[in-house]
Amino acid sequence: MNINQVIAIIGAIPLFAVRTFFPAFLTALFLAHPEWFSFINYESEIVAESSFWAQHWLVIVLGILSILEFISDKNSSLRIFLHEAEPYMKPIAYLLIQIFALSQQNTEVINAIQWSGFNPVIIIGIIGAFAVYVLAKIRKTTLDWLKNFDLDDNLKIGKLISWIEDSFVVFGFILLMVAGIFMIILYLIIIAILIFLRHKYKKRSEKAKIECPNCKNKIYSFATKCQYCNFEISEPHKIGFLGNRKNAKTKDIKTHKLHLLSQSRCPNCASIIKKQKSTPICSECQTKLFDNPSLDEFIKFQDLRFYKILAFSFLAGFIPLFGFIVSAVLTDIILLAPYRRYLSNINNFFIKILYRLIFIILVFLGIALGFIAAPLYCGIKYLIVKDRFVKKFNSNNEVLKTL
Repeated sequence: MNINQVIAIIGAIPLFAVRTFFPAFLTALFLAHPEWFSFINYESEIVAESSFWAQHWLVIVLGILSILEFISDKNSSLRIFLHEAEPYMKPIAYLLIQIFALSQQNTEVINAIQWSGFNPVIIIGIIGAFAVYVLAKIRKTTLDWLKNFDLDDNLKIGKLISWIEDSFVVFGFILLMVAGIFMIILYLIIIAILIFLRHKYKKRSEKAKIECPNCKNKIYSFATKCQYCNFEISEPHKIGFLGNRKNAKTKDIKTHKLHLLSQSRCPNCASIIKKQKSTPICSECQTKLFDNPSLDEFIKFQDLRFYKILAFSFLAGFIPLFGFIVSAVLTDIILLAPYRRYLSNINNFFIKILYRLIFIILVFLGIALGFIAAPLYCGIKYLIVKDRFVKKFNSNNEVLKTL
């Protein structure tokens, strides 16, 4: 085992921490068709010995799995399930690949080494797999942190990160082949930056909290009631449309609670509410959502927003294409996100299929007739999501009445 192989083993760790099958596909493709990578200086004997990875059927299988992984990661609904399983899938994929690679490329060297009766191939693979697991967990927690800024991917932050990661795997693989040590150092720097930014954000979030005037416990600055002692906050900070704290305060508690609900936050303690099948309940203070303010008040609040966005979309539609795009973005963020945050991922998935069909049709209409396409797009999407939202909570109420 030479230094280049050691670098390749270590350098593959960050690639597998980002994607499960894509790095394996690139490796198999390289070993099957090294002539396609003429810019890479490789050891011909290693390529020749890697007969298993050079098989075309394996390249095809890994290619299909990579495409499925690629598609899943671009869909915000499927991405949720994928991110939960990835920290466990990636180390397994890495371990299997390294065992096959090492056992074929270094049979004579490995067999000559005795490490207290243990197979060094397994030991090297397990160490690398553990490193993949750690980095995959760091990646997951970082993505979860970034998701707080855009819970429903309305700003396409999740999709942008997904494209960046795909690019990283491609260029990281090439860089690993060309300059392995530099690639490893670069990735360590990226990890350090991400950890630093996340730590800085956590500290900033803690500083953004305030002390309860009564019990002195830390609470959200836009909370209307302390979750520890139920002390009511008369002038909480306003909350932005991305869940950020505004410097301005408000005395209109009723409207402020509606804003909190639209951000999928508890109207009392302002904690983030996770999606639930039944009527959502705050896990921090046990407040039942849509009790005060009521469900009807929340819908009326959103309807008022709808009329404003509808009027804006009509006026913006006179600006060809650009006005339509701006209206579509505002519709997603202000009108649809507050409803979708309470809908299941299955509902969201099927709704998004319909959205794309509507969007494709209306975007062409928006090029010339934006003042028609923009309000139409806004109205259709809003009514569809609102209907699903109302049906969900009406069915929940019917179930509760029978209990």
